[in-house]
Amino acid sequence: MKDAPVGTAVIKLALPMMAGMLAQSIYSLADMFFIGQTGDASMVAAVSLAFPVFMLIQSIGNIFAVGGASYISRMLGAKRGDEARHTSVVSLYFAILAGVAFSVLLWVFKDPLLWTIGASQATFAYADSFLSILTVFLTFGVAATVMGGQMRSEGATNQAMKTQVFGLALNIVLNPILILGFHLGPAGSAWATAAGQILSCGYGIHYFLSKKTLLSIRPAEFKPNGVMVRQVLSIGIPEGLSSMVMGLSFMLGNYIASSYGDYVIAGNGVQMRFTGMFFMLVFALVLGYQPFAGYNFGAGRLDRVRKGFKLTIIYATCLCLAGTALAFLFGESVIRLFINDTPTVAAGTAMMHAFACGLPFVGVQTTFLVSFQAFGKPIQAMVITLGRQLLFYVPLLFILNNFFAFSGFIWAQPGSDILTTLIALTLSFPLLKLMRGNAPAAKPQIPPEAR
Repeated sequence: MKDAPVGTAVIKLALPMMAGMLAQSIYSLADMFFIGQTGDASMVAAVSLAFPVFMLIQSIGNIFAVGGASYISRMLGAKRGDEARHTSVVSLYFAILAGVAFSVLLWVFKDPLLWTIGASQATFAYADSFLSILTVFLTFGVAATVMGGQMRSEGATNQAMKTQVFGLALNIVLNPILILGFHLGPAGSAWATAAGQILSCGYGIHYFLSKKTLLSIRPAEFKPNGVMVRQVLSIGIPEGLSSMVMGLSFMLGNYIASSYGDYVIAGNGVQMRFTGMFFMLVFALVLGYQPFAGYNFGAGRLDRVRKGFKLTIIYATCLCLAGTALAFLFGESVIRLFINDTPTVAAGTAMMHAFACGLPFVGVQTTFLVSFQAFGKPIQAMVITLGRQLLFYVPLLFILNNFFAFSGFIWAQPGSDILTTLIALTLSFPLLKLMRGNAPAAKPQIPPEAR
């Protein structure tokens, strides 16, 4: 992060993250594929209904993974190793406590939640079994997410990738055995997910107890302070809100989709996993850039930050364009591969083509979002975060669905992506001025006890 050529540094940091995200996308696709092989569209729709709730679970980990990683990177760049180490411990244990609390809350309100978000008599039992298992084991996934973010913050992206890949590999192996072999359906998918999360968490613990890291998870290092907590939460909450709002907006989308039939929910579930693969690859690329940007910002190397920023936007946009092309060329074949049901294929293909039209804009908005996070600018990050799913998507969803029915419903997300990118560009002028060196780099706030 300090001395390597900028392009080399960004790529070396991003590739392991992209490999991990690709593995996660392959798991998600494989999960849907094996459920689709049952030939039961209700099972596919049930998992699609529960998937946004799974995103809510991930939002807890993202608060402390992204917020902690941002502050840790800046502290390492400022040569404040003790503060970075204490932050890693504080972030992990706060995340575990939040995960346990969320698990209890979700278990209590699980049934009314499923009915509210569009479950039908045909899908409720499948969705309930899937979500019940995930709820019990969600804290393992939260902890693994936080430890992966901390690994990235110190540049250990290979280890972060392994944290993901090991669990996902076990997940993929168990899916056909449990879903088809033992005929467990969605419950089999949930058991496979839980097993993978436990393995990922175990690998993370093994890494942090080794001597290969500057960070720690040892309780003796749990030394929170006001500045640390404010920094972690101010950056992490916008990212957590991003996943939370995304999950809620998908729930709302599924609720409206349910008015057209379970086959629309099923088709949307398949297309989201395929197009989401490119979104996740772009996000992984930008997450690889984040510790580089935070470290060099903390060290006052704005020239390196500027070069990394430009290259990240170029790489991310190229990935988005590739995703758009593939969606239009092979969208229908992809849907049919997962479930060969004519109404589901037609609905899923239409939704995939519409979503792909907004994908080229995602690389720019995501790079700006993560740059604001890396530089400790939570307000701008929150505006972009909330813009994509709340400020634009929800109003467009109701307006377009009301006036154009299904034909309008499918254009809410691409419309939101375009408008959010315009907002990100509007907010970017002070950021671009800072990276040109016309404004001083902000000194990280260090509490007296960390000096």
